[in-house]
Amino acid sequence: MARPSVIPAVKERLESYLEQCESAYLAQPESTRRPTLPSTGDGKVNVRAVAQAIDLKQTQEKYLYERDELTSLLNLVAEGQGLLPIGSRLVQDAGDKALLERLARQAQTARADAQAAVEAIAVQDELLGKVRELSADNERLTAENLRLRSMLDAMDLGLHIRVHD
Repeated sequence: MARPSVIPAVKERLESYLEQCESAYLAQPESTRRPTLPSTGDGKVNVRAVAQAIDLKQTQEKYLYERDELTSLLNLVAEGQGLLPIGSRLVQDAGDKALLERLARQAQTARADAQAAVEAIAVQDELLGKVRELSADNERLTAENLRLRSMLDAMDLGLHIRVHD
């Protein structure tokens, strides 16, 4: 025969405890309200302390994390008191992981862009060198062309021209 579930009894104790905490919270002056649920230093609900407050065995503590009907009750009061709910670290870790992945992709893209820029500058420098060479060749050929035309003009006028090779 299966053992009866302990969840209804845990839920009843949790509801009673949460009502006490909420009453104590609402009894505080609104301007100076502090959470009455146990919390960690980083503003999260302290589930272990809640489990101890409702006399759960250490092996039963997991129910507050795993059972939605218990987790949602505790999260509702925690959020009402300004505390981060159960599982907020998982959401935060997932967000941090996504952010780190995005930063890694951006860094990789930046490295690739930097490499492409270096290569583009090298190609540009090489092309500028070729342009300088071709410009010098063009000036040399233009001068030679002018010299040869002058020689032809002189020959047309009947002058004898010596050609040196």
